[in-house]
Amino acid sequence: MGETEVTWDEFEAFINLTYSGGRTEDQYAAPNKIGVIDAITGPTPAYGNPDQSWGRGKRPAITMTHYAAEKYCEWLSFVTGKKYRLPTEAEWEYAARGNTEGAYFFDGDPKKYSQKRFWNQVFGADTSVINSFVIYAANSSSKTQTAERVKPNPFGLVNMLGNVKEFCSDYYASNAYSSYNNKEEIINPTGPKLGKEFVIRGGSFKSDASKIRIADRDHTHFNAWMMTDPQIPKSLWWYSDNNEVGFRIVCEFDK
Repeated sequence: MGETEVTWDEFEAFINLTYSGGRTEDQYAAPNKIGVIDAITGPTPAYGNPDQSWGRGKRPAITMTHYAAEKYCEWLSFVTGKKYRLPTEAEWEYAARGNTEGAYFFDGDPKKYSQKRFWNQVFGADTSVINSFVIYAANSSSKTQTAERVKPNPFGLVNMLGNVKEFCSDYYASNAYSSYNNKEEIINPTGPKLGKEFVIRGGSFKSDASKIRIADRDHTHFNAWMMTDPQIPKSLWWYSDNNEVGFRIVCEFDK
């Protein structure tokens, strides 16, 4: 699994080599694959500024759709010869926990950290621990940040619980966990076979401490996140009304 969320530097490499009208067969082809027909279309221009004028570089890439994130994985797999994809929800939670069992992978109580708590609004809370591991509403300055701002979890992964929410490959179902037979061991579950929205996990730079618990679940809201896109049909590639979701990738290894 990627140590960090996919950055703008990484995502722009995909855009620059595949965007509609800007790619050539030789540009797109991987080493030793010159002449292979380009079968992966890249993003069309975004409506508005996808980086929100916060800057790109090592900040996490945002505002792309789940479809665009999957296409990035497809492109990266092609140019590297390795298999890259989005994590399943089960993989994401396992990685986020890092062999821990609490609400976070570090010591702390979501209720005590929450800015929604009246005591904290009046007197403040000791946030030194959570601030060292997570970019969230209390320390983000209302925008994404680069990875070096925080420390990794026990598996060496940075910003699993904050900075941006992250796409998973599973279709979303509110009862996904309860649908499993608790009398049987489930190995590598991949979620429902069909659906309309996809799972997203983790919190973002906008999230209160109570919403960055490892177990917290959410999903894409395609129609709501495309309300202001004036294009007909609306973009497959960019959300016009969401700036807090990105993604990290996993690489499958040969056994």
